[in-house]
Amino acid sequence: MSIPKKFYELQDMILLRTSLEKVKRHVEERKEATLFKWVDRELTEFHRKGAKFGCAEEEREIVNAIKNEDWGELQKNIEKCLNSLKKEIEKVYSDMSNSNVNV
Repeated sequence: MSIPKKFYELQDMILLRTSLEKVKRHVEERKEATLFKWVDRELTEFHRKGAKFGCAEEEREIVNAIKNEDWGELQKNIEKCLNSLKKEIEKVYSDMSNSNVNV
């Protein structure tokens, strides 16, 4: 994959991670009072691209948790996906920094 394409994927992953982190904070603070409609809107882009970056199973579980308004499952799967994204971001960043191509 070309460096510019990796760069754009890296940007996508960082944006997805940011959305997940916002939702994670919301759920941690509100627990049973979580606003699931807001969570669903906040994760719109994640629903479209999450599976592409290694969060396919978690994305399905997050959708079910939102539908069932289960903040515990939502929190658990967000954490799992954040860990996966962190590893993937580090991998792509490392690949890009080890290549001798300027973007």
